Amino acid sequence: MILARNSRSIGLLKLGLVVASVALFLATTLVYVLQTRQQAFLTATIRSSGWVAYQAQLEFVKTQAEFAKLAIVPSTLGMDKLMLRLELLRSRLPLLYDSDEGRVLSDIVDTRGPTQIFEARLDQIIDEVGKLDPEDGGTARELKKLSQQLEPLGEALQTILMQSVAYNQEIFQRERAMAQRPGALPLVMLFVSGACLAAVLILQARRDRIRLNEVREAQAALAAMEENLRAVIQAVPACVVVADPDTDKVNFINPSAAALVSPSLDDPAWPRFVRAIRAAAGEPDTRRWGALSMGYARSPGDIISLRGSVGTVLWEQRPQQLIVVVDTSQVRNAELQVMQAAKLATLGEMATAIAHELNQPLAVIKMAVANARRLLDPLPGGEPVAAKLERISAQVDRAKRITDQVRRYGRMPTEQLLPFSLRHAVELAAGFVAEQFRAANIVLSIEAGVPAELLVFGEQTMFEQVIVNVLINARDAFETQEIRESQERRERDTPPAAAAGTARREVQVSIGREGERAVIAVQDNAGGVPEDILERMFEPFATTKSTEKGTGLGLSLARSVVRDMNGTIVAENVGAGARFTITVPASLINASRDAA
Repeated sequence: MILARNSRSIGLLKLGLVVASVALFLATTLVYVLQTRQQAFLTATIRSSGWVAYQAQLEFVKTQAEFAKLAIVPSTLGMDKLMLRLELLRSRLPLLYDSDEGRVLSDIVDTRGPTQIFEARLDQIIDEVGKLDPEDGGTARELKKLSQQLEPLGEALQTILMQSVAYNQEIFQRERAMAQRPGALPLVMLFVSGACLAAVLILQARRDRIRLNEVREAQAALAAMEENLRAVIQAVPACVVVADPDTDKVNFINPSAAALVSPSLDDPAWPRFVRAIRAAAGEPDTRRWGALSMGYARSPGDIISLRGSVGTVLWEQRPQQLIVVVDTSQVRNAELQVMQAAKLATLGEMATAIAHELNQPLAVIKMAVANARRLLDPLPGGEPVAAKLERISAQVDRAKRITDQVRRYGRMPTEQLLPFSLRHAVELAAGFVAEQFRAANIVLSIEAGVPAELLVFGEQTMFEQVIVNVLINARDAFETQEIRESQERRERDTPPAAAAGTARREVQVSIGREGERAVIAVQDNAGGVPEDILERMFEPFATTKSTEKGTGLGLSLARSVVRDMNGTIVAENVGAGARFTITVPASLINASRDAA
């Protein structure tokens, strides 16, 4: 029985120990929970009562700093920053009394009264700052006045902050006293260490997140900058080429460069272009604009003038050669046209002077022939001498006609479109080159299918020069054909006698009318114009002649003259030669009125 009682007592003791242990554990847990709650409440009180006041005071200090900077150097950017600071400060004031944190702070110190006084004043200051002009000389003085008006707000915020700090210090003392209790110290230390570890991990994760975002933003900004740079390069009217300096492989071209050479980077013309640029530049890096000036043959007979610079750049993380050039062919052609026009003007003045001087002795010869004929008439057997005198008179008349034509061509053209006889102008132009055609064994025929009264409007001398240029080109084409055929005969070892059956040289000029327009066609059988020249026949300096015989400006000027007459001029290969067709407006109205 005693053993049973002892066993029962031991069981009850065990049960009591277990219950006591559980009770102690529960009590410890309850105490820990209560202490933790109290500590959390105190921490929240500290945070809520001081943080709002600190933020308001910090915004005030930043705002005053912006006022100080702007008072020294006013600027538009600084004004925008100041407006932002004032808005932030204005938004912080209601938090001192109209938020959960503000209500806790209001239990410590009166925040509603002082802050509401300055809210309205801050609104006025914001409006006044928005009206200030950074360029105005009085802006700095006004900013200083506004800054001084905010000083009382700073004192009020400082008072609120100091009282909050004092209250928080008291709370901290109470919390420290609680932390010194032996039972709660391990739990507090464990909680604090865990909280610190968690805070460190959170801060580290946040910092990593911020750094990652910064890297992403930097990469996006760099990509946008590169894209903008490419867009600018694509829009530049100059030719931009990026090439590998070791292999001459082109890695980038803009549209201007594609139009100049080729749109395909794999085109064999690109390495040739890069080598030509490098050879012309001489130095590997000539960054000064205009240091590179060269001529480049895109194809046989198609030579352009280039000007620019060559440099080394970092392209796609690799050192590459940057070539920037512009096509200056049109500028060069314009300069040559000006030079040629100046020479032609001088030549015209000289020709007019020479023609004037020749007219004097021609008139004397003409009078001498007339006197000799008058003296010869009464004498018998004077017919042979009279025939010679007639021949001399005819040659004098011919020389007179030539000098008259030279004088007409030497005159400065007028700016007015005056009516003149188309048929008469064509006949005068043909007469100017008739002797040259006879000397070259070329048959020149004119088929006039219009009356002499058909008028066109323009400058007659310039129009005659157009016809003369076309006829002279036909004459030169026969010479070129003869040279070409002679070379072919030499290559084939064909004797000259074998070419005796060659067709005769002939140039036909026809004048017709199609509705309200006159059509002048000049056709030869000189073999035609090469296709590559035919496409740019009327461009300046496009010619098949040598530099000693032609400048390439005749047909370009002819097109300008015909265009001024509201007409057109075209060239085409027809049969065994070429045909130039000139179309200009024509009318018989003025001729009819004159006849009436």
